[in-house]
Amino acid sequence: MKCGITEKKESVDILIVGGGPAGATAAKYLSKAGFKTLLIQRNLNFKKPCGGGIRLDAFKKFDLEEKIVKNLISSITLVHKEEKIKIDISKNPIAIVDRKEFDSYLRDLAKNKGCEIWEATFLDLKVFKDYIETTILKNQKKIKIRSSYLIAADGVNSKTRKIVNKDRADYKLTHYADIFSKTFTTCEFHFGSKIAGRIYAWAFPHANGANIGTIADKKEYFQNFVKVLDINENIKIKGYKIPNFKNPLFYKSRVFFVGDAAGLVLPFTYEGIYYAMDSGKMVAQILSKKLNPKEYEKRWKREYLKKFQTLSALQKIFLYNDLTIKIMMRLFRNPKIQKEIIKLWLSKRDLDINFKFFLKVFKKVVLTK
Repeated sequence: MKCGITEKKESVDILIVGGGPAGATAAKYLSKAGFKTLLIQRNLNFKKPCGGGIRLDAFKKFDLEEKIVKNLISSITLVHKEEKIKIDISKNPIAIVDRKEFDSYLRDLAKNKGCEIWEATFLDLKVFKDYIETTILKNQKKIKIRSSYLIAADGVNSKTRKIVNKDRADYKLTHYADIFSKTFTTCEFHFGSKIAGRIYAWAFPHANGANIGTIADKKEYFQNFVKVLDINENIKIKGYKIPNFKNPLFYKSRVFFVGDAAGLVLPFTYEGIYYAMDSGKMVAQILSKKLNPKEYEKRWKREYLKKFQTLSALQKIFLYNDLTIKIMMRLFRNPKIQKEIIKLWLSKRDLDINFKFFLKVFKKVVLTK
């Protein structure tokens, strides 16, 4: 048989393209519900560039074992120039995981529930009235897979999205590196026009050092950040795209979009794994209950839209320039402000933000010498 010709046809209930947190979570819950599920991942040894931070309450929400946690962070530090503000997040700490190990663990959970997992490459798909026919490449042979639905969990560069919706998720470029000569006891978020533009830079502790990075399109920001951290080692700088919540896509033509492929990540939330996994779980619940596929978008927006809009607005206000960042840092000295923002970042809360309260404190800070 010649390499590359169609070998056979397969049939499943649900095909999932992409084996990261969103895809693996969807696979686990769908398989648990009795669906014949196939997940394909181009490279099962792939390690996504990521600080590896995830809210600890995710382990209970998604039925995970905490043994996978490498480090538990009970405080975060906000840094602008010489000022540092340490904030207690012990009520909802951040767990640090190794992404390669974590993603593999999630896929194993799906496999244990009955999901079949292949190392294969997505090539193309055709949408029919009652099903989708997807062409993949496995062991240098093409296979056509018929499924009732497809879940696109193939990242910010989603090929499924390009085919189905003729676009891509909006993104920000990151520069990052693993370092070994220095570590950190908290998750540090650094601000400033010279190192992070209008977003932030990060320094996260890891088992054997740290992961540092900037969310900016210029490598110059990262180089400045390395100097600020006083790191003296040979660093291999890498680049990766992360979604920027602007044009989210939930469902189209029998295809559900989850995680990065859907664009359901906002940099100012400070971690995206939790939201990616919940999007996968939501789709599994929609399919399990045989609800209208459009209910997925409605449910996600009820749960997170107001939060994302609020954080997006605060990002634009606080990180506009060094002056507004300075004001933000002064605001964060206020314990009440800390409490409100931490709830917004890391907790489930009523999002009727008291903007009058923020404005009152903001004016007080601005007028105080």
